[in-house]
Amino acid sequence: MSAALVVAVVAAPFGIALAVACLRQPMRIALPVFAALIPFGERLSLGGSPYASLSSVVGMLLGVGLLLQLLLGRRSAPLLSPSVPIWLLFLATAVATTLWTIDLGATLSGLGVLGSLVLVYVLTVLSPADRQVLRRTENGLLAGGVAVVCYGLVQLFLFGGFPSGKTTGLPTTVTTGRFGNDLLGPDIESITLLLPLVIALHRAFTQRSGRALNGFVAALVLLGILMTGSRTGTLAAAAVVLVLAWAGPRTARNGILVTFVVAAVLGAVIWVFHPAGIAERTFSSAASSSGRTDIWKVGAAACTRYCGPGAGWGTFPDVYAATQATVPGARVLVGPQGSYQAHNLWLLVGVELGAAGLALFLAGLGVGFVEALRIPRALRGPPLSALVGLCIGVFFLSSMEFKFFWMVLILIGMTRNVVEGERRASEASVVGGEPHVTVRVPLAGG
Repeated sequence: MSAALVVAVVAAPFGIALAVACLRQPMRIALPVFAALIPFGERLSLGGSPYASLSSVVGMLLGVGLLLQLLLGRRSAPLLSPSVPIWLLFLATAVATTLWTIDLGATLSGLGVLGSLVLVYVLTVLSPADRQVLRRTENGLLAGGVAVVCYGLVQLFLFGGFPSGKTTGLPTTVTTGRFGNDLLGPDIESITLLLPLVIALHRAFTQRSGRALNGFVAALVLLGILMTGSRTGTLAAAAVVLVLAWAGPRTARNGILVTFVVAAVLGAVIWVFHPAGIAERTFSSAASSSGRTDIWKVGAAACTRYCGPGAGWGTFPDVYAATQATVPGARVLVGPQGSYQAHNLWLLVGVELGAAGLALFLAGLGVGFVEALRIPRALRGPPLSALVGLCIGVFFLSSMEFKFFWMVLILIGMTRNVVEGERRASEASVVGGEPHVTVRVPLAGG
């Protein structure tokens, strides 16, 4: 009997037990586990399929469990968020492009991933949540962030450095060793770490206990972002800390701003001196666009033809290949077809889904901002700042089919449901003639 088979036999009972627990309690068990697995991507893979990563399997269990819970009507659903019909219409628009897509195979393949993520988001937002569920989900995000950064530190100090990866979008292929090359990719990895960063930093300055531990976690996650050597992630990290200082409790503002200054100084030192080779790529290529300007020029040229009806979901690589020759000065990019990505989600949605899809995309993010701003100040900081960081990230990345995009929106919707549930409970206690139950946070920022 092979070692792999022995491991599979031993692990099977634990896997079955976890699957049953995820189906029975999707919000309390499946969602935190799903959140913790996001930073590892397909590194924890069970096969070659995009649905075979461990996070995807848990995501499927989460979706099935939430659907069963909704159909069985175990608990009353929260008030419907406007984001639900918007993102469902967005998905419907992507599905509709199968009628006129320039690459049906690419569209169908992309729809499978997009559809599963949209449905998990919708089912999560339609499910009631309380403080314990919110806390567990945040703990899952923190655990995943800490684990993946520790994994990177082991690579750096015990295995001789980060694995090499191919940086595409240039006229030649550049091989670099960066944290995240064997995970989600360095840039995506850096943006994924924003959520655990803001959660840990928020807790460090708002909780009476565990401040030192949360401060250490925030510093560790920030180190992970710097290890990716991602300029996008570094810029987004600076932005989310500033937004956290503005949006969170006023009593925490000075401490967060001091942390921002200290982190900026340490980051500058790392960029200049590159201890253990960290962030060497960031400093040495600060003036380089990594081929993005060429991609954007071609995408803008293609927009005149495709930004009306859309070329079809998942077809930007085909659009680029067909349009590049008509754009003077645009370089021919190297690598597999998958490297021809828009590196700007706004441009990608406009080209692939046209005007209708872009309008729905903007409306979905707009509703997210409005709902995040309406969350009480005591809870507002992490979801709002993460959304700002996400928007900065997707200006340089094509990342809608990565789970962190939807995890940010899930956190906003879940926090909204927590506040809404406490408001309902407070009103019900007054109407019922019982002693008034004080809501745990104010319902308006202040």
